[in-house]
Amino acid sequence: MSLVRVELSRLLHRRAVVLLLVAAALLTALVAGTTLWDTRPVGADELASARAQVQEQVDSPGFEKQLAGCRADPAQLFGPGATGADCARQLTPTEDSYLSRSPLSLDEQRDQGGTALIVVLTALMILLGATFAGADWATGSTGNRLLFEPRRAKVWVAKAVAVTLACLVAAALLLVAFWVSLYLVAESRGIATGATVQGQVRWLAARGLALAAMAGLGGYALTMLLRSTVATMALLFAYTAGGEVLLALAPVDRPGRWSPANNVSAWIHDGVRVFDSHLPCGTAGGPCDQHYTLGLLDSAAYLAVLLVLAVVVSLVLFRGRDVP
Repeated sequence: MSLVRVELSRLLHRRAVVLLLVAAALLTALVAGTTLWDTRPVGADELASARAQVQEQVDSPGFEKQLAGCRADPAQLFGPGATGADCARQLTPTEDSYLSRSPLSLDEQRDQGGTALIVVLTALMILLGATFAGADWATGSTGNRLLFEPRRAKVWVAKAVAVTLACLVAAALLLVAFWVSLYLVAESRGIATGATVQGQVRWLAARGLALAAMAGLGGYALTMLLRSTVATMALLFAYTAGGEVLLALAPVDRPGRWSPANNVSAWIHDGVRVFDSHLPCGTAGGPCDQHYTLGLLDSAAYLAVLLVLAVVVSLVLFRGRDVP
């Protein structure tokens, strides 16, 4: 534990790491602030303007003509059994149609601001882990460290634990701050958040926390292997961007299963529907659905294999290669 504490202290004293943590906090505040501003309550002037536009639309000759045509044959627009009352209810515009924003909803933010924040934090934690390891290689401090602690595996693991803990704590604080701020503002605006949605938010935050922590560990492991932060970033870019192109051309069944983007999305969203143009449409005469489900467990296995592979190869080669 003493070695872990030393590495954690060294990590937190890295200027680049501090800047990354500050950037993560600022971006979290930006996402939260933008979300709260875009969902702010409608003012009296905006509401009056929307009502005026509704009245103008209702009083227009075109609307009267459209409404009269619907009442003459309601079933043509709304199906069998429709009445004239359906025409007025369905065609008459509402104030919401002319308002530029919707009320704050934590359920909707799970797929909007909440997802965006997880992606941002994951990217920053990868860079944090890579920066910590890359700086040690660039300055030669890795070799100096081994003079005091020659057991390479212990040094590697201590650094990995320090990086993972730092990413875990940072991501936890920022995710909790984001969701608590949205929840408190929603309560202050009189918007209730049900227990079901609260549970879904907690589950989303837990998956995001795990993803960010493991991303930091993966960035560290790759950089300890490649001995360069730039090389790690280049490899990850080539794998994510180039891999998508190769998968699109690969003659394999359901290539989307191997897509990094699809698997990360499936992990964040607890499963996703993936389109594949090569899938048959299904039963004759039925709707054509060329989607399949990539589940949470599928994405967990995919991401776990990548992480374990990076960790094992990095640790094994670190123990055997020369250290300058």
